[in-house]
This record gives sequence, structure tokens and C-alpha cells, in this order.
Amino acid sequence: MFVKQKSFIAALCLTVCLVTFPATQAMAAAPDEGGSDLIMPLMEYIYDADYDFVISNGNATMYAIVRGHSAKATRCGVTVELQEKGLIFWNTVESWTSTEYGRSAEIDASYAVTAGKSYRMVTTVTVWSGTSSETQTMTSGVLEA
Repeated sequence: MFVKQKSFIAALCLTVCLVTFPATQAMAAAPDEGGSDLIMPLMEYIYDADYDFVISNGNATMYAIVRGHSAKATRCGVTVELQEKGLIFWNTVESWTSTEYGRSAEIDASYAVTAGKSYRMVTTVTVWSGTSSETQTMTSGVLEA
């Protein structure tokens, strides 16, 4: 009987504590007014990577560039894939690759696309420092031809 009373008192104390002391809530800080609200991981070898994807007059134009940190980069590479939306999956219709020794590499390509189809560009950049490397993949928004 004594054990049941202890259990009941412990449960009663726990309930009173939970009701009396509300759980604290965490809140994220608002982004700076002038800054970007994107959170990007810190890259050790990749200094900068960017792309541009445009569809106009039946042509998809793709541009991608990667720059490595000047003190660390020994080789840079860019791969661009043009993908077309299938029934369920994205299908790669063409891809281009450029690898350069030094601290930058870029691709500037175009491809004739089919009117009424949806396309996107997937860019993968890699920067090497000796035998170590770092890779980042960026996917564009969807554009209709």
C-alpha cells in the first residue's frame, strides 16, 4: 500500500510541475534586412560557384562557373546536366563537363529544346586541393520551353 501511495504522489507532483512550469520555446532570429536569408555551408576549397539558365526561342542556354580558394585550389571541375521532365522522373538529355588545372572552370553551352516541355539544369562543381576535394550540387528552377 505504501508503494502505491509513493507512486501516486510522484505522479501528482509530475503533473503539477508540467502544468505549472510551461516548456520554454526556441525562436529563430530574423535574417538581416540587407542580407540573404539563404544558409550556405562553409566551403573549404570552393570560393564561389554560380550558374545561369535561360530558355528562349527554342534554345536552352546554360552557364556555370566555379572558383577555388587561391591558396588551396589545384584543379576545378564543372558538370552541367540539362534535364527534361518525364512522366515521373527527370531525364538527362545532355551533359557537359569541364575540368581545368588552376583555380577556376566554366561551361557555356546551349541546346535546342522542345516547345511545351519542362526543363531544369543541374550543376555539379568540384574543387580539388591535391588529392582532397569538395563538391557542391545546385539545381535550377524549372523552365518551360
